[in-house]
Amino acid sequence: MAIANVVEKAGKHIWLYDEKGRVIKTICISSGKLIGFTSTTVSVQYGTQIWIYNEKGVKVGTSYAK
Repeated sequence: MAIANVVEKAGKHIWLYDEKGRVIKTICISSGKLIGFTSTTVSVQYGTQIWIYNEKGVKVGTSYAK
């Protein structure tokens, strides 16, 4: 299922939506900051690290912010 939109709510959670506006997944990001998304991934920055999640909310990668 593709990610069509991502909304950060109350600065603590991000909500992933599909093309029909249905919620796919909610991810708790607590101290993180949403920095972007594609149709298959969501990127959240935690300090100097960027965590990459898939549409199921599973962390699939990490990178460092520049």
